[in-house]
Amino acid sequence: MLPSYFQYTAKHAGKHLLMILLAITLAITLIDYLKYADEISNTGNQTILYLFYTWEFRLSQFYPLAIVFAAVTQYMFFVRTNTWVSLRAFGYTRKQLFVPFFLPGLILYLLLLFFQTGEFSYAREKAWAIRHHTQSVRLVDDLFFKYNDTFVYVKKLDPVQKTVEDVTVFSLQEHRVVSAVTLNNAQFDGKKWVAKNAIETKKQYSKQGVLQGFQKKFLASYTFLKGYKPKVMELLYEGDSLSLKDALNTYLVLTKQGLDTSNIKASFYNKALLPLFSLAMAALLFFKSAYFARYMNRELVWTLSLGGTLVLWGLLYALYSLSVGGAVSPDIAVLLPIALLLGYALSLYAGEQEKLI
Repeated sequence: MLPSYFQYTAKHAGKHLLMILLAITLAITLIDYLKYADEISNTGNQTILYLFYTWEFRLSQFYPLAIVFAAVTQYMFFVRTNTWVSLRAFGYTRKQLFVPFFLPGLILYLLLLFFQTGEFSYAREKAWAIRHHTQSVRLVDDLFFKYNDTFVYVKKLDPVQKTVEDVTVFSLQEHRVVSAVTLNNAQFDGKKWVAKNAIETKKQYSKQGVLQGFQKKFLASYTFLKGYKPKVMELLYEGDSLSLKDALNTYLVLTKQGLDTSNIKASFYNKALLPLFSLAMAALLFFKSAYFARYMNRELVWTLSLGGTLVLWGLLYALYSLSVGGAVSPDIAVLLPIALLLGYALSLYAGEQEKLI
């Protein structure tokens, strides 16, 4: 059974977080819908799905701000009602009070982190498809990339249907093209791409290494690109956001091929690390602010907490955008600032000494 002070503090913190989270995300979802209402089908089903997918996307985008805003609101409410003073008078330390204050935000972060391992991460693309009246989120054209000792050209990729059209696979040997397999279409079976009725064209050389001609061979079934999920191929084209699970798979595939993984890191850091700034800000507010109302300039705390959060969030997102574009390494643009913030917050928690206020 949790102590009464823990239940009381966590309950109020969770209530403030839920109210602010819903207020922010629902308001932005409604604004988005009003902006694009004319482009969405009038059927109720399509409207509901568009609202739901848009809300999912806005939830993943703005929940860090909700964590900070809820922490500020909760802290200031307890200051105004002298709740912190009362709890301290009963002998509870800052560290004891910090855990229930911090817990709802941590649970929300972990919950959203889990959701973003799957289809939740692609809510924006699903909403885009509904708005543009198409079953496919995006058709990607003219892909050309390396796979082991081959180079692959794909005329058209459909990430939703998991199909490719007009594909040519060039096999290399000692930096020379020795054969090419052409196929009209292929389907991803969950692990690899499978094509039927492919044609292999292989070069024929003499003993002296002189090209003598070409040999064509009909292939009833042809498998290729093992581990290359549709999302992996789409990312190679434009570096779109990925679920955490797909980001990990893509990172492993591209690392094996010796290809650049900066976009993958940036996408992963954006979902897994960047939201941690909100938890660090909540810790800074808790350990750097006074408990007594008479010792606190509440207007200044509100301004610095909310304004500082928006500025920091904008700065971190700008650094993330630079890392996606390849201008800055994701390790420097995202990982380093978040690590510094968390390190400072942890130092405050570890070095906290009992004070009167």
